[in-house]
Amino acid sequence: MRPRIGYKKLAAVGVAAAVGVASTIALTSGSASASSVFGRSGYAFATDVQAGVVGSGPTTVAQFSCTTNTNASDRNDTATANVNNHAIAQTVTTDTKSFNDARGNGVTSNATAADIRLGNLLHLVGAKTTTTSVYKNGQLSYSGNTTFAAVRIGGVNVPSLLKPSPNFKVAVPGLGYIVLNRVGGVKTGSGIYSYSQAVVLHATVKNRYIPEGVDVAVLKTRAEITKPATAMVIGDAYVSTAHVDKLVKSGKTAYQATCQGTEGKTVRNATAEVVIPKVAYVGAAFTTKNGYMGAEKSAVNFTSHVAGVRVGKLQIGAIESSASAWKTKNGKVGLNHTSSIASIRVGNKTYPVQTGPNATLDIPGIAKLTFNQVVRQSRYVSVNALVIDVYSLNTKVVLGHSAAGVIG
Repeated sequence: MRPRIGYKKLAAVGVAAAVGVASTIALTSGSASASSVFGRSGYAFATDVQAGVVGSGPTTVAQFSCTTNTNASDRNDTATANVNNHAIAQTVTTDTKSFNDARGNGVTSNATAADIRLGNLLHLVGAKTTTTSVYKNGQLSYSGNTTFAAVRIGGVNVPSLLKPSPNFKVAVPGLGYIVLNRVGGVKTGSGIYSYSQAVVLHATVKNRYIPEGVDVAVLKTRAEITKPATAMVIGDAYVSTAHVDKLVKSGKTAYQATCQGTEGKTVRNATAEVVIPKVAYVGAAFTTKNGYMGAEKSAVNFTSHVAGVRVGKLQIGAIESSASAWKTKNGKVGLNHTSSIASIRVGNKTYPVQTGPNATLDIPGIAKLTFNQVVRQSRYVSVNALVIDVYSLNTKVVLGHSAAGVIG
């Protein structure tokens, strides 16, 4: 089955973004004191298709958790990044790092590709994009930039585009248009995040590489740093992920995370469906996050929802999970989590849904199911509503993940 890209029209390739939280987190700031902490995070992956209908989530994932660690880093490489069965980017490298030095407290993320090509329509050589977010001397700031070694449009060299100005739009006959060096930053009450994208491809006409009406971001970086706070809220949520042995078959779909909350607003990330070729079909799904950091109390809540799932012969009804965490100024910490599964069926046979933490169900010859898989620490809780180990495929599918915690 070919990956499909649907009506919401967004695909990303070679992504390094600094908003991620790992599914398990070691909380290194266990003290209940009011000492200030900075929140940093980052992740990187080679390909990601984010749309109404997607072939898979992020692949070749590298990330470090939302952390107070000043030396956190991760890196990953991939030979080729594909979209719609076409090799778009070659020799992709992504990395993200935190720092505390003369520059201040911050995070920097980089992504490079030796070659970005759409047949004879567009050829970008030696692409590099980077972004940095910094807190220094009480001020938040960011920077971002993209450069190229060579730019060819329709086979014609365009040397004036080697160092494009921010958000530079260029027409590409046979495709539509591209935006080079897309950069920006957003300050919130709790910190700042910045982003930079080497090139965004806008397919406004029919072509052989990208479905008409779809946008593709190639080499996308993001960096995030919080202001100093007495407590930092963290967490993440995603609908599904699948691994074959140690390889990522499908990354975290409808993924959301935070290192500073949402200023009390609920943020929703939805997808119409997810097709994981030869593994699973995940129906309409969404995640939510809501969190804030305040003088009296800091709190965060994540949820994950999916209408239904098919994994091989297994048919599973609606799946939901949630995780929340809070801390008050006097040091009190609270954690909560929930998960639920509507039904489990193989053919005409229905199986009972287990309710206890980490309860299991073995369906001979089909799969082992683990329900309500919980990881709990003093200031962090993570729940996977359902984990399926598919015997015939040697595949693990995680469904309905939510996690929340506080640091400080």
